Amino acid sequence: MTRPSADTSAGFREQLVAYLDGELDEARAAAVERRLRHDPRLRREAEQLDRTWSLLDVLEPVTAGSHFSQQTVQTVVAECAPAAGSVRSPWRRLWSQVLLQQAAGWFLIGMLGTAAGLGVSLLRGEPAVSQRSEAILRNLDMLRRYPDYARIPSVDALRQLARLRSKAAQDRETAP
Repeated sequence: MTRPSADTSAGFREQLVAYLDGELDEARAAAVERRLRHDPRLRREAEQLDRTWSLLDVLEPVTAGSHFSQQTVQTVVAECAPAAGSVRSPWRRLWSQVLLQQAAGWFLIGMLGTAAGLGVSLLRGEPAVSQRSEAILRNLDMLRRYPDYARIPSVDALRQLARLRSKAAQDRETAP
């Protein structure tokens, strides 16, 4: 395949197609004709394009239904919508950066405050768990069963239950 000359660039190809379609004014059409007379490569390319157009004229015309048109428009809208939405103004971009920097600053201040508080408590020698928390942890099993214990009417009822239980145990031991 021959390498295209500078004249077969995309710009000249557009002019050539416009010339073959009869879309150029007289001055531009004359300039294209001059180039075609002096350059055999350009002439061959013009002839190939002209034959291609002629073959297209032989084909039956195809009409697209309204469904095709609607689907094409929907596809174009779907493809273009995210791109249009992603364009942000410089002010909005700047505002986002400022907010991000402020959030990072407040996070850093929070982390430094937490570290300072922990450091001070360690220097004072304060226990990691308070006495109240320690008592809660010791009595955790009882606290979990509190709803069951709340149903017991009184201490006397517990004593009576304990007596009944011990009597039942004695009866089992003495039973033959």
